[in-house]
Amino acid sequence: MKKNMNMLFNIFLCCTLVIVFFGGEKMKLISVEDLDIYIGAGVGINKNGKSDMEFRIPATLNKYTEGEGAERVINTGVGSTIGKTRENRQNKIGKQLFFGLAKIYLIEEEYARYGIRSLVDVNFKNPGVNNRLYLVVCKGKSEDYFNLDIPGYDNSAEFISDMIKNSVQYNFFKEGYMLQDAVLSMDAEGKNIVSPYIEITEDGIAVTGIAVFKKDKVASILDMKDTKTMNMLRENKVKGILTLQKNSKEYLNYVAESKRKIKCTKTGDKYTFIIDLDLKGEIVNDELYQGMTVKTETIKKFEDDMSKQVENMCIGFLDKMKKQYKVDLLQLGWVATAKYGRDTGVDWDEVVSNSDIKINVKVHVDKVGRGQY
Repeated sequence: MKKNMNMLFNIFLCCTLVIVFFGGEKMKLISVEDLDIYIGAGVGINKNGKSDMEFRIPATLNKYTEGEGAERVINTGVGSTIGKTRENRQNKIGKQLFFGLAKIYLIEEEYARYGIRSLVDVNFKNPGVNNRLYLVVCKGKSEDYFNLDIPGYDNSAEFISDMIKNSVQYNFFKEGYMLQDAVLSMDAEGKNIVSPYIEITEDGIAVTGIAVFKKDKVASILDMKDTKTMNMLRENKVKGILTLQKNSKEYLNYVAESKRKIKCTKTGDKYTFIIDLDLKGEIVNDELYQGMTVKTETIKKFEDDMSKQVENMCIGFLDKMKKQYKVDLLQLGWVATAKYGRDTGVDWDEVVSNSDIKINVKVHVDKVGRGQY
């Protein structure tokens, strides 16, 4: 039986190859030298008066010349629609546009507040665009970021891409923030888009927070303190660093992975959410406790102290989420719809802001640094 199945599979594979290579219109091949291969793009808006505006999309690439290395080139398209910006850009360059290897889309804050639906739609429907490029919200104009020189990089777009990719190390960021994630979250009930928020600081380009969307528009931009707490409560299996500190000489650094579980109950129209947060990790620097490597009671005291600190952080954040942001930053509505059904027609931002949310935090130490055996 297995032999017959293998034979049928081989026949099917051969037939498919014949159809692909000989049965259809031959694919027109384009030499790479005839393409402008973009690394990143930005999107912003130019306002002409109170009601008239146009879209502005700068795209950046590296142009390599023999013996001279890479030259950064920025081509900008302007148009009344996202699609027309490509038409405008193509009129000003000599080669065919290619976005298949682009790594990032810098969304200017002004455009993010206007709404990114048209950008997401036109790019996701285009098979020539990489749907795994990062969507990043930036303060100011995207051209300013692309024009920066970053040591060790031919193009700042590559640096920003690496920065977002490696943000998972110490601030509880998740892997993702891509175009495909935006498509799946934009209109899903109880879910929302989040994107890293970057600025040009005195030290260069830096992640300074996170932008949270409501549908396709930015609703809130969180600073790094709230971003860190939100990521812990929103995401599962993310990694970050937490600190207990009395003063400049007495402190402790704890690197942990967080695991999060959410329980949802409903009484009438009132929802209750219980978030169980479990942190497990390693002490990387201890100038606060004495004898942690040899006394289990000292480790237990640290676990209790850190649990209380994280719990207070979360309680403060939840109060701020309900009263100031007034947005379901933790996607609790998604949890509720999974249990009680979708298409309810409720505003989950409003429901969550009026729900009871309880936090349980557990902290565990599995290592106290090099030297423990």
